Amino acid sequence: MSDDPVREMLREVADGVEPGDRLDAIRSATSGGRRTSRGWWATGGVALVAASVVTALALTTGGTPRSEDPDPAEPTPTRTTATNGPRPEQEPRARPVYYLGDTPDGPRLYREFRPLAGDPLQVAVDAAIGRGQDDRSLAPLDPDYWVPWPETTWAGAIVDYDEGVIEISLAASPFAGDPETDLRSRGTLSQAEAELAVEQVIRTAQAAVQERLPVRFLLYNEITDQVLGVPTSEPLAEGSDLEVLAHVSLSDPSDGATVDNDDPFTVKGLGNSYEGNIVTEIQRHEGVVEIVQMEPAIAGTYEDKLFPFEVTFDLTDVPPGDYLVTSRTDDPSGEARFHTDSRRITIVD
Repeated sequence: MSDDPVREMLREVADGVEPGDRLDAIRSATSGGRRTSRGWWATGGVALVAASVVTALALTTGGTPRSEDPDPAEPTPTRTTATNGPRPEQEPRARPVYYLGDTPDGPRLYREFRPLAGDPLQVAVDAAIGRGQDDRSLAPLDPDYWVPWPETTWAGAIVDYDEGVIEISLAASPFAGDPETDLRSRGTLSQAEAELAVEQVIRTAQAAVQERLPVRFLLYNEITDQVLGVPTSEPLAEGSDLEVLAHVSLSDPSDGATVDNDDPFTVKGLGNSYEGNIVTEIQRHEGVVEIVQMEPAIAGTYEDKLFPFEVTFDLTDVPPGDYLVTSRTDDPSGEARFHTDSRRITIVD
């Protein structure tokens, strides 16, 4: 027998052989007896494991979104009933996904807009745990961000409008040691990182459905008392913005963007800073490091939220090359405890 059960099953499919008991083992390892009042459970990455030998159907319920929006206005995702089946987006669209990054105050969450096609909730949650639609690892576009979840993690995501919650059902590869224990404990993560990992999925899911619904976590389709060591017996709401989010987060440009120096260059983001001050710099990223342009902006302060800001640069006299765009908060203490977010860009003629 092969040392790799998944590879062995794929070989059996190619040879026209029924995989038999091992497929049953995968099904039993990734499904449970719990059902919502609508009688369905959507699987994300779990379905991808069995996709080589069976077809998994992911369903999402219908409903009318309220006007609350945890992020800047995004197109309202299409929702369908279980009867009609899902209508995933066929073309990639920018979806907000939260990742961890470092700040002077420890790890915080940063938001990144990812081009993703498919069911808006499912693909966003998949990206948050580091998994692409092809079942491969999916890293953040910005190398300063990172995914805290174990690489073997899969997630199914649905909205239960009867109970008014988002359900995230987690699972792990049945070939990865003791997967349930792996997802119940925080492993090598610090307590702060584990709590942010859970918060990361909550905020990504809420942004996808554009409602601040509480999030119920399940393991193998059953309610669990903890995920990554974080208590999850009851549905969880999002935490305080200023306690879990980096105090500055760029929305545009995306990391690695190409910018024409003949056109105005606009930087957009969210921030909360002393007296609202946010400074954005363009710094040469090759050769002699120097700041070529700088623009201040006023976002907001005091309230437990991030405020939008926007600055526009004239790049006419900036030569082509690689640059780093950085926005930072103010720090009246003089200790340089700035929260920053940056994007790499290439300026062309």
